[in-house]
Amino acid sequence: MKKLMVVGMAAVFAAGFVSAQDDVVMVGQAPSVSGNGPVATAELALVSADVWRGMVRNEDFVLQPQLSVAQYGVSFNIWANWDISKNYLGVDNDLSELDLSLAYTLPVDLNDFSFDVGVISYQFPANGTGANGLGVNRNSTTELFASAYLLTIKDYVIPSVTLFGDVKEVDGLYAQFDVVAPYQISEYLAVEAGVSTGWGSGSYNKAYFGAGGKGFVDYNFYSTVSYEFLDGLTGSLNLTYTGLYGGARKDNAKIRYESGEQFWGGVNIAYDF
Repeated sequence: MKKLMVVGMAAVFAAGFVSAQDDVVMVGQAPSVSGNGPVATAELALVSADVWRGMVRNEDFVLQPQLSVAQYGVSFNIWANWDISKNYLGVDNDLSELDLSLAYTLPVDLNDFSFDVGVISYQFPANGTGANGLGVNRNSTTELFASAYLLTIKDYVIPSVTLFGDVKEVDGLYAQFDVVAPYQISEYLAVEAGVSTGWGSGSYNKAYFGAGGKGFVDYNFYSTVSYEFLDGLTGSLNLTYTGLYGGARKDNAKIRYESGEQFWGGVNIAYDF
């Protein structure tokens, strides 16, 4: 679903720039956010495909705007997906998803770790028709999540793990393991590259892929280049390869969705208020 883009809140600040690979983009959630006023970020991305946890929901271009507000370690994020052309459910030139996220960076005094907890509400305004099943007509649902980031060697790599628990439609678990290598080339230019993989419980895999049995689901190789053009105005380019591990889940994904793998990318413009 989105990309909740979970982005490594404290890890993001440690790296000096924001990038997200799944599915959760929570921006500016580090406890270092001062009391001088909330930090707000507006973003707009043009992406060549809508991909979420290995599910290719649209192989064509989509628009993904979002707005984030953060203060005192608390972050609220609104993210949307607009299908420019027809997606796997037949939604065409319409709003197919709206995600509302609330997250909190725990004020834990551990120099080498950062922990975040939160909740995500997934809404599907234009997906109310179709056959029964979460993987088809996308009933609205809610996930709780918790993330841990290891910052010991943050100048080189930042490992993280995020556990998502669906508490409404699926009653299942999804765990994402990620390792990202950030590099600040200059005051304005930054790059990163990473790899991630996801594991699903039996109920999670059955709901989304029609194939029960717990196990690893998807994997991603990604890279991002970010450049700050003006004070508060940043542009970025992202390239990602997403694949599914073989077996019934991958076979079913080719039927339920639009592909079992996808090379995709996008351009993003963000402004901090």
